[in-house]
Amino acid sequence: MSRRHPGGHALPDNPSWLEFPRSDGDVRALPKNTTKIVDSEGEVNYMRPIAMDESLAILWRVSVGAAVATRLGLPEGPKYVLKDWPTGYQFFDHNKGNAKSPRHDPYLYGSVHVNRFRSTNEFIPHAYWLMTDESLNRANCQCKYCTKQPQKVISDNMGLSARRSASIAAGLPRSAARASRGRRDADGKQRRQERSSTKPFAAVRRAPKPPKLLVGPTQYVSPERDIDIRTSICYHPMQRPRRYRKGELLWCHLDPPVSGPSPEEDISFWPGIVEEALIKAIPVPVALPDGDVNMEHLYAEAQDGNSDLGGPAHPSAPGSPILPPTAPVEAEGKVPWVVEQWYVYRIKLLGTSYIIHLREEEVLPYLAYAPSDVLLGRIQVELNAFLQDVPIEEMDRDLERHMFTFDPLGPADGEESAQKKYRQSAAPFTLGIQVASNIAQFWLPTDEWECTFTLPAPPAPSTSQQPIPSQPLALPPNVSLHSAIQQSLINNAMSPASMHAPNGSTTEPESISMAGRPSRSANKVPQTVVQTRFQGLWWGTERIWTDELVRLKIARSQFAPKGTDVIFPPAGPSASTIARAKASMGDEEFDLASFGAGERGLFLRLEGLVVVDVPVGDGQCNKECRASGMLYELVDEDWEEEEPLNQILDVSGKGKGKAREEPDVTMSISQGPGGPSFMAQPSPMKPPPLPKPDPTVPPSQTANDILSQTSPAAAASVETSQQPNRKLDLQLSHPVLSTHYPLPPASKGYRFRPILPPEHEVVISLSLISGRYYPGLLHHPLLQSARNDDNVLQYRHLWALDGLAPGVHQSMDPRAWKDSRLTMFQEADAEARDRFREKWEELKMGRLHPQEEMAGEDSYTAMDVD
Repeated sequence: MSRRHPGGHALPDNPSWLEFPRSDGDVRALPKNTTKIVDSEGEVNYMRPIAMDESLAILWRVSVGAAVATRLGLPEGPKYVLKDWPTGYQFFDHNKGNAKSPRHDPYLYGSVHVNRFRSTNEFIPHAYWLMTDESLNRANCQCKYCTKQPQKVISDNMGLSARRSASIAAGLPRSAARASRGRRDADGKQRRQERSSTKPFAAVRRAPKPPKLLVGPTQYVSPERDIDIRTSICYHPMQRPRRYRKGELLWCHLDPPVSGPSPEEDISFWPGIVEEALIKAIPVPVALPDGDVNMEHLYAEAQDGNSDLGGPAHPSAPGSPILPPTAPVEAEGKVPWVVEQWYVYRIKLLGTSYIIHLREEEVLPYLAYAPSDVLLGRIQVELNAFLQDVPIEEMDRDLERHMFTFDPLGPADGEESAQKKYRQSAAPFTLGIQVASNIAQFWLPTDEWECTFTLPAPPAPSTSQQPIPSQPLALPPNVSLHSAIQQSLINNAMSPASMHAPNGSTTEPESISMAGRPSRSANKVPQTVVQTRFQGLWWGTERIWTDELVRLKIARSQFAPKGTDVIFPPAGPSASTIARAKASMGDEEFDLASFGAGERGLFLRLEGLVVVDVPVGDGQCNKECRASGMLYELVDEDWEEEEPLNQILDVSGKGKGKAREEPDVTMSISQGPGGPSFMAQPSPMKPPPLPKPDPTVPPSQTANDILSQTSPAAAASVETSQQPNRKLDLQLSHPVLSTHYPLPPASKGYRFRPILPPEHEVVISLSLISGRYYPGLLHHPLLQSARNDDNVLQYRHLWALDGLAPGVHQSMDPRAWKDSRLTMFQEADAEARDRFREKWEELKMGRLHPQEEMAGEDSYTAMDVD
């Protein structure tokens, strides 16, 4: 859609003219492409001079004149208008796009200090400076280009925020502008309401038992989800798991690095996007103790009549042809080698046009590395020097083509060539890490599906005059969660609604976002509900799926540190850990709890992603995506439960359990029904069509997976026959048929322990999710220095990725929702390039006008990187 300028602006009656007594303008700074030329594709791109009496010029002259007069303290009443532009200035209309309906953008050119002014708010501080500063000392100008400050800060300081810039107002008719202001006021009120409800949410509830499916499923599980999870937990001597997924951002190890002036300033890692994961295989010979390959089992008994193979010779029948010696016969199931497989990732390097292939050992998760301050400082210096030396035409061409031709893995022979390569890397490296930083701000739930279920009719309310109960009405046993929700609606209609947290506080109920939701009044007929749910999540730079383990930001000790009636208290250290601590610390006193699970991270098996309605006041609700599932803590591998679980928690609801002290928690942990579970077993979704077996997964595992998807009962019998009886705590860590996938391995020396009783789950806001769990990441060859360093605090962010520290020490914090992963990449790239182009335009003006007094090289700073 093209932007057009409205007409109808005229000079006021009896205007009071304002004239510029001085100017910093120069006609040589005016654009040269002022002729309309239509190219072969019907496009135009030129600057049309705007006369002083045109409507748009009058709009600018009136707006700037009124603002400057106010700053000058002129008397109120007269209509102040600029009589002319400063000497050397000219107003232009940039026409770009289709020749029949081009886009129009107004720009004011001519200043030797500023490339162009894009709005009246940008020009007003500069115009005031020209009116008042006889010395024309640029240090006294308060415009964004002379102060190098954001326009919003300048507008706020000068009281221009309430004014509409001419460049924006030019694109709207006056009626639309009034409507826009109304919408903006309404949006502002809504945003204030949203900000008032920013407290993270967490609730524990009894996991529902799904009703029997009367009809077969009609929606498919995402095949990508199934492959990503299965390959990530496939641990086999000849097959390594695939840790990273298509669309994720990684740090690619450069070997050799782009050498800087010192080793600390080398560029050893470059951000990139995974485009594809490829399988590589190689046969590894099975060697004998003396080093030779064992070939004996390749040969069967020699064929009769083939003496060359050691068999008895038999005379050939008369007239029969003489057969040559036959090839050796391979014994069935025996080969002198084994096949080893690994993954190679096809990665697009950000900020460049190059694609490289790297193995698992040559890449790191985005959260596992960050450029040091020393490196970023050197890159800014090199970027500034590079932009001072690069040919202007070359940089303009690269920015227009949206790519840099720099190759991070290209050769650099000699010291001079290495210095040149390092300087050339500054621009694409800066752009690449800025794009990656922008992508980390986005999130999106994916693979939407519709869950249809029926709420049974609630019992009719009693008509007798009875006191309203202070507690919710009791529910019959084995009732589904959706029935509980319906019963809760009835209770809410009878009494003020609230949910009780373990610390005694109450919270307002939050409804489930679903189509066809029944009214709050009791219905006497069953209600059919269609609810939107999701199978996956783009969380910043990471791809997360349901049914896998994710890290939470809070420490285990922050979540019910003393336990509740539905939450286990944090596990303490094992007996062996206590013995080692006493041996190392001697008689010195120490806190046993600091050696237990409370100081480590908290994990969530993500079993549900569902949308809920959160009240924000005035009867309004905001939609919020929440996660549900079982919580796990990390305990010592040899840790044993001190008390039977049925004595620690009263999971039967009959009051026979051991009462727990109310916890002193800093977050609200409510126990009301916060919404239905997501994909509780059995899944109401159809398994994916059975493809060819994945060569990366052992056949036994593939068979069990297929069997569990097509026949849960058959899978249960197979699993029961293949696995020995587990202890209760291990059974809870690996629930039978609760999911298709086992838990990933815990960090060496630890194991996962669920902290909720069976058939319970927690419901939390997505803001509490820290990111993916990377088992064994501390043993990555690129992180060897972190393993060998005794400074634990320095590498606490790496311990957090392995769950040995709370997730808050290294977490993903996306803030903006986008409608697709492609949109995330496009907007992140566009925003980074706009910032780079803006910095380049400022520096280019200084190079085009070297005669002007500048503050030297320090006048231009390199682009800040988030």
